[in-house]
Amino acid sequence: MNRDDVVQCIYESLGRVNELREPDRRLARAEETALYGDAGGLDSLTLVSLIMDVEEAVNDRTGNHLVLADERAMSQRRNPFRDVRSLADYVIARLQGDPT
Repeated sequence: MNRDDVVQCIYESLGRVNELREPDRRLARAEETALYGDAGGLDSLTLVSLIMDVEEAVNDRTGNHLVLADERAMSQRRNPFRDVRSLADYVIARLQGDPT
């Protein structure tokens, strides 16, 4: 699975999140879109739902059992869930066996 595939999985998951949001609160399908944190558009419950959806999509396509929200994610100096770009980078790193 390459980075473009991962970004597409994230965009599809964002689409499902957006279906439940008011039109003026929907998040853009762009790598710069802030997901969580000070500028983020998601609360913690919605972020967990998005992460689980991305995990499922990636695992279905790769046959892996990738878990993104674990102690490795929480121990990062910079939150890997702050925006679409950082989430995609984190997924790729984990798929490549990087223990980040």
